[in-house]
Amino acid sequence: MKKFIFTTAISLTLTASFSAVYASQIPANKSFPHILSTVQFPQIKWGTVRHTFKLEIPQNSSAITQINIDVPPGLSVKNNFSISDQSGRKIQANTTVNDRKITIAFAQLVAPANILNIDMNRVNRTGTSNAWLYRVSAKFVGSDAEIPVGVAQFRIY
Repeated sequence: MKKFIFTTAISLTLTASFSAVYASQIPANKSFPHILSTVQFPQIKWGTVRHTFKLEIPQNSSAITQINIDVPPGLSVKNNFSISDQSGRKIQANTTVNDRKITIAFAQLVAPANILNIDMNRVNRTGTSNAWLYRVSAKFVGSDAEIPVGVAQFRIY
């Protein structure tokens, strides 16, 4: 019994003496779409706001046919969207809001080497949270699978 206690004490002492390992952030995958930035206007806690996020589609990515956005609890989104590319040119899309899910089906493929600006113009904030997380997924050319591409986070300080 003394041997077991001694072995356990030595093991715990050695384990506690090792320094912690810190992880570093992995750079964004340059061949997969990802969220670049988010903006809320105006910066208020209640009422109707505009949520805007930028989605980068890198050069090595496949073209996108559709984007799906999950609306977090405490928010309601009206079917009022503006979608443009990095030069400000409007992109034609059929948008639908079905309870907690937004579907943006593009009239033409969204080619790689693009940055999409997606404005959700009439978002009603009814919850008490200061942080809202929209899960964003996409469908790519040649696939019917919905692939997660990121989380658009809106935070009020």
